[in-house]
Amino acid sequence: MKIVPLSDEDRVSVRMLELACIREYVEGPMKRSWDEFDQETRQKLGASASGSFAHYRDSQLSFVAKEGDRVVGFVFAQMVPWIDGIEKAVWLENIGVDPEFRRMGVGYMLLKRLAQEGKKLGAQVIHSSISPDNVSSLLLHKKLGFVAEDRKTAYLDLSKVI
Repeated sequence: MKIVPLSDEDRVSVRMLELACIREYVEGPMKRSWDEFDQETRQKLGASASGSFAHYRDSQLSFVAKEGDRVVGFVFAQMVPWIDGIEKAVWLENIGVDPEFRRMGVGYMLLKRLAQEGKKLGAQVIHSSISPDNVSSLLLHKKLGFVAEDRKTAYLDLSKVI
């Protein structure tokens, strides 16, 4: 398993995986039908959408997990100048792992790489929004050291990251 920066060659694979993860969330916790979303709306969903992929690719903070040549996970993030009174923070937009590779540490490796690279770029924290019903995501964030008091936002103090 390797964690590498997001690149143009990953675009189609990442897009398919991100949409599958979004669909899983829509049909699961949100209890909505994927068919409620027309094609135009689906094309705009996610950080891998055509209008935002290049931004995240160039952010230096978006990565994919690969098993061989297969993309099995992704994290989309960017540096923001100010968030919640803190200068220079990483905003974690989205993270997802192929269902066949869950519970194998892929999400943890992606978040750890994000934390390391964010710290190198001078970020003080990572800010992540977590849906209150996404227990797996909450547990993953806490495993890395995020503080998630209200179960909606989580912060990782990068001064504590090795």
